[in-house]
Amino acid sequence: MKKLITIIILSIIINKSYGYDIQKIRKDYIASIKNESTAVKLYEQLQAIKNPDPLILAYLGSAQAIRAKHAWSPINKLNYLKEGCKTLDKAVNKNPNQLEIRFLRFSLQHYVPSFLGYSKNLDDDKKKILELIQKKEVTALQLNKDILKNMINFMISSNRCDDDEIAILKQALN
Repeated sequence: MKKLITIIILSIIINKSYGYDIQKIRKDYIASIKNESTAVKLYEQLQAIKNPDPLILAYLGSAQAIRAKHAWSPINKLNYLKEGCKTLDKAVNKNPNQLEIRFLRFSLQHYVPSFLGYSKNLDDDKKKILELIQKKEVTALQLNKDILKNMINFMISSNRCDDDEIAILKQALN
């Protein structure tokens, strides 16, 4: 009984020390793509996190870049995109083997026009995503199956994967 109580207390302390709910951040990130006020709130929430881990840093970079989508001024659009890409690159450098971080950068760069010069990591990220998906089981990837399924479906529909790569992605769904 004492062990159970200790585990519960430790879980509460650990959750409070992180100060964020990754499931809510994921949900808000998806909503922020279409909703400017959600994008601003998410950015502010992530910006307020002290010493963010690489995954939170990746979501912060993605939120910064999403603000470009909602900005009216071309100068602000470029500044938000530049800031977001720089933050995403930091997250990847801190944890280059984290699937979700690589996917966030891949999906962002997929939508950025290549002439802006912010799509240079697409091939590297695709290769790393495929490598990580091939080598590890879903539990080792720290993702639930629904998130992994959505990532894989995005990768397939991006038209950036050849037939062999699509076969690898589809195999991971089984």
